[in-house]
Formats: sequence, structure tokens, C-alpha cells
Amino acid sequence: MALDEIKEVQGPAIELGDQVLIRYRVIAGNDVVDVSKDAFWLEVGSGKFMPAVERALVGHKPGEVVAVLVPPEEHYGPYDPKKIQVIPSERVPQGATPGAVIKLQDEYGVVHPAVLKKVEEGLAVVDFNHPLAGKTLRFEVEILDLKKASQGQNQERGGREDEISDLSG
Repeated sequence: MALDEIKEVQGPAIELGDQVLIRYRVIAGNDVVDVSKDAFWLEVGSGKFMPAVERALVGHKPGEVVAVLVPPEEHYGPYDPKKIQVIPSERVPQGATPGAVIKLQDEYGVVHPAVLKKVEEGLAVVDFNHPLAGKTLRFEVEILDLKKASQGQNQERGGREDEISDLSG
């Protein structure tokens, strides 16, 4: 798109408490790691989505795409080398290969996902860090619609105001 083709988006800007209809995708490095399956309504500032992304939506308008860089400290945390462990290889599920996410039960019966790094000589190296730990995430959020806080109370229930009949009469 040439610079002379950029048009200013008209209409009200998003404020805390407003309902916005959004779609998003998340990129880590060069990989798309998550994409919203469907558009969904979000109350800006509710804390139900990544807080840095919610804050970044304020001041924008429907029709815009907002890109937000979220550092590791604001999602899965920094990469922790202490979360790499060596375990007996018999604890690794049959047929699992390096790079696979496996589930391992701890001494309390809690199941944790881990990435299998390698298996050799009766031992396995597993990494309990979240696969996105230590990575900066780029959220690309497409703003599709906006209901100002005074008008959007019904959106959290998933309905549309113009589809609700007046039950008071």
C-alpha cells in the first residue's frame, strides 16, 4: 500500500470498558504460534486477554490493525535453564521423539507438559519451560467493531443488542 492510499479511520476511539470485536494472530520470531479461530468480543481493560494488548487497543478504532510487542515478562516468563531435567528414559512415553511435547507426572500426581530434548543410555533430557518462554510475542489485532461502554453491556453475554426484544412490555 502506498502512503497516499492510507486513509484515516473515522468513528469513535476505543476506551477502557468498551466492547471490541477482534481477531488476532500471535507471532514468535518468524513463526505464527496462535490465530483466533473466530472473531470475539472483548471488554477492554477486563484482564481477560493479554493486559499489554488490551492497553494497546485504547485510542484505536474499528478498521485498524494494532501490532503489539509483548516481552516474555508479560506472558510465559523468561527462559529458565533450571527447568531442564534429566529423567530415567522409561518415564518417556513409548514412541516419543526429540522435539515432542510429552506429559510427565510429578511425585504429587500433577501432570506437566515438557519438551523431550534427547534420549540416550537410559536417560532422557526434558525441558519444562513453556515453548514460548523467553520469546517476545508480536500480537496483530484486527479491530472489527466497537460498542461503547454505555451501549455494549449485552456483548459480554454473546448477544447483539439489536436482537434482544423488549421484555419490559
